[in-house]
Amino acid sequence: MSDEIVIRRCDDADLAALEMTEPPGAGVARSHLQHQATGKIVYAAAWQTHQPVGAVVLDLASNHTPELKHLFVQEAARGAGVGTVLCAWTESYAAQAGFDKIYLGVGVENQGARRLYERLGFTPTGQTTTTTYQYVDDDGRKQWATETDDILEKTLAR
Repeated sequence: MSDEIVIRRCDDADLAALEMTEPPGAGVARSHLQHQATGKIVYAAAWQTHQPVGAVVLDLASNHTPELKHLFVQEAARGAGVGTVLCAWTESYAAQAGFDKIYLGVGVENQGARRLYERLGFTPTGQTTTTTYQYVDDDGRKQWATETDDILEKTLAR
């Protein structure tokens, strides 16, 4: 059994496997695949032994600079470099698409993620955003959350 992590763009054939990693009724993968079909985002997943262990969205319609969004790594795969590989794949995709920079928002309380992004070369812009959104919790219940994010950016190598 290989422990190799493979990153690739998701397609409709991946939907069932991706949905198995979500809370019941969340519809995250389905929504990302539908949005990807419009050409405005790229939805990619990290696969290990044919199972999704993480995913990321690259929003190509964000202010002329693509936004790395919705980076998620399954708890059992955290600390194994999955987030790093997903970020690298996303940066490479953006650079190949002709972009010079990429940005992301990281929750002000999410210091672990912030350390990862800064280690990968993202730097604070001094900007923050606050977003209120609805999500489905682990028990399948809809919840509301408000998150304040620091905006970080990175110049891409080409």
